[in-house]
Amino acid sequence: MTGARLTSVQLATTRGAATAPAWEFTLAGSAVRLTRIAVAPSAIVSVAPPSWDPDSAPGGLAIDSASGTVTGRQLSVSFTGSPGTRNESCGADYTAEAVESAAAIVVIVHEHRHPGDETCPAIGALRNASAELAEPLGERAVLEIQQGLPVPLSLNEMSEQ
Repeated sequence: MTGARLTSVQLATTRGAATAPAWEFTLAGSAVRLTRIAVAPSAIVSVAPPSWDPDSAPGGLAIDSASGTVTGRQLSVSFTGSPGTRNESCGADYTAEAVESAAAIVVIVHEHRHPGDETCPAIGALRNASAELAEPLGERAVLEIQQGLPVPLSLNEMSEQ
């Protein structure tokens, strides 16, 4: 290392972008810059996802993101699902269910497949479903069901009644 300077970096959080202090290091003979978040180790929160066992995994599809309002009771989630509806061969419809605590919301997406014994291609499409919350979203995190990790949350500006 040939130098270090205190700077700031943009980080993605479950509530959008945040600015954090960081150290930027320069390396001899290289244009590469290394950055390291400059916060006390005690301030860092680390989430270790559980080991993945498909035989004991909870039901439902994992969500990729969510959107809603702080004061609203409607939460829309995005996930990868079937390109077509349940009325089409190899299609599916989806419903969402919210499991809530004071700190977080887990959204379980249920798949309702086209009836019949079909061989379907492994093609996915961006799909959406909405879940009704018992309480307004507030400051709670939204978690995906398979590993319990937070997903990006877009907050709409308009409040819901």
